Amino acid sequence: MISCGGLVARYQISFPRPGAHLVAVRLEFVAPPESAASAAPQVWMPAWTPGSYLVREYARNVREITATVDGATVTPFKQDKDTWEIPARPGQTIVVDYTIYAHELSVRTAHHDATHAFLHPAQIFLLPHDATGPFHVDLDLPADWTAISLAADPDRQEIHTPGRFSLTLGDLDALLDTPIEAGLLHHIDLPAPAAHVRLAVWGEPPPACVLPRLARVIAATEQTWPVRPYDRYTFLVHAVVGAGGGLEHLHGSVLGLDPETLAGADDPRPAADPDERDAGVQDFLELAAHELFHAWNGKRLRPVALGPFDYRRENYTRELWLVEGLTSYYDRLIVLRSGEMPVKSFLKRTAADLVRLAGVPGRLVHALQDSSFDAWIKLYRPQDDSPNASVSYYLKGALVGLVLDLWLRSERPEGDGLDAVLAALWTRAAIPKSTNKLYTIPGFTTEDFIQCLTTVAGAPPPPWLRAQWESPGELDLRGLATVGLHLTEKPGETLDLGLVTQDRVGALWVQHVLAGGPAERAGVAPGDELLAARHPDLPWLRLRSARLAAVHRQLRPDRPVELLVSRRERVHTLTLPPLSTRGTPTLERHAEAPEAARICFERWARRPWNHP
Repeated sequence: MISCGGLVARYQISFPRPGAHLVAVRLEFVAPPESAASAAPQVWMPAWTPGSYLVREYARNVREITATVDGATVTPFKQDKDTWEIPARPGQTIVVDYTIYAHELSVRTAHHDATHAFLHPAQIFLLPHDATGPFHVDLDLPADWTAISLAADPDRQEIHTPGRFSLTLGDLDALLDTPIEAGLLHHIDLPAPAAHVRLAVWGEPPPACVLPRLARVIAATEQTWPVRPYDRYTFLVHAVVGAGGGLEHLHGSVLGLDPETLAGADDPRPAADPDERDAGVQDFLELAAHELFHAWNGKRLRPVALGPFDYRRENYTRELWLVEGLTSYYDRLIVLRSGEMPVKSFLKRTAADLVRLAGVPGRLVHALQDSSFDAWIKLYRPQDDSPNASVSYYLKGALVGLVLDLWLRSERPEGDGLDAVLAALWTRAAIPKSTNKLYTIPGFTTEDFIQCLTTVAGAPPPPWLRAQWESPGELDLRGLATVGLHLTEKPGETLDLGLVTQDRVGALWVQHVLAGGPAERAGVAPGDELLAARHPDLPWLRLRSARLAAVHRQLRPDRPVELLVSRRERVHTLTLPPLSTRGTPTLERHAEAPEAARICFERWARRPWNHP
């Protein structure tokens, strides 16, 4: 292995075959001096990308690879799954040409067609071994394309000329943290109070009425923290049908937006259900707040294991519930605080999360901190028993964030709750505005978080509170009364079969069988196709996706149900024990909440108690 510290690497990227979804890359560098070399030079590709905790083996997307050394053709020798050796001597100029297949549309993979190229760096760049930078990237653009990146200082680092885009990045971490979007883009500068934020949208830009709302959410996010750690911030938005998700970077983020979810957002006519019409916009604002919040929590303020990164293997940490869970708690709270989400919508969405968690038996067997540690083999690699074996550190982590915040406010009603804990962590870490030496600053641990929690509360977290992340089990929502809320359950009419189905061209297939439920006791298995249902001695009712609700209305609780299922092309009859119905949890402001609780609610939500 060799050391290429200080090595200058240059990349030339072009798009000669958009129909084949192939990106052409040329890497040029000089083999390091003999004193730094103990073997032939090597190039390698990362196996994963920070923020998405799964080994994705990006090298599987490398197609043709050729090389020259001082102009003479040589044959790269593949040493392992993501490493190639180039036969060269110190001081010789090495040119490696390769193509990348890029046709998976997500925020963590590269995608290229005739309209754009999203260059996710971990999938695009082969790297000289131990290279530390600087890195120069040049794009040859089709005549009608533009390009933009998530660089820290775009005015200085980006160079735009007709048919060409150039970018210089100082070190390896900056290179792998700076996606590039090129194509037929809509460039949008946001209005005040977010004039320092820009959008580059591939696809259908959001309605104009969404932009000032997004600006207010950005301002509310930035007001949560002691300082703004960036001068400029960029959202790369993939606004095409089927897009979704988000991924954070130091100076920007990538958002997936299905434009159909925003249909009607700019319709001036009164809506029968304003909350339903606005649901897509609220989802988008939550997503943007989530990824922006990571500019503090997760990128700069980070667990010990998350930086410096080992890009070739898993980086284990038990603190992802603090990174992703607390960020998920704040994304919705921030939209509420910005005034862009009614209180009723916030409470309805939070109650829906409680329902989701209650439907995950894994919450009783998998601790939140262990869910974080196991992210590499569980959360990002789901299988049919996942709901029974694990719990999401996003979902439960967000709700534990609520529990923590309410406990802090019960201890010190005049305080700022969890906001103050994050501010204390930030101040303690002494994060510099420059990111040049970011990873020389030690990351935090759960114990650091607990110390800040103790300082803000004036008392250590009690055992029941620590158990929320240290042990499997139910949420403890005793703190709801602190802010005048109460959880009730309205009688439900939906039969609880104890399974999760998926639609396959109108047919109902079993995706998950939930532990301890009626379906498990009857012997239903994931992969079964549900054909029909009935009470014994009554006619069979055909089960189709479009008819599921109608069939449920005809079945009665407290009676056995027979299911007709197809399994491996054989039809079976299975009998479920008498069923019960599921209630609907409702989170509401208590009409008789005392004045102190109402004041605490307003400090927490930053909305009036009587806000709709």
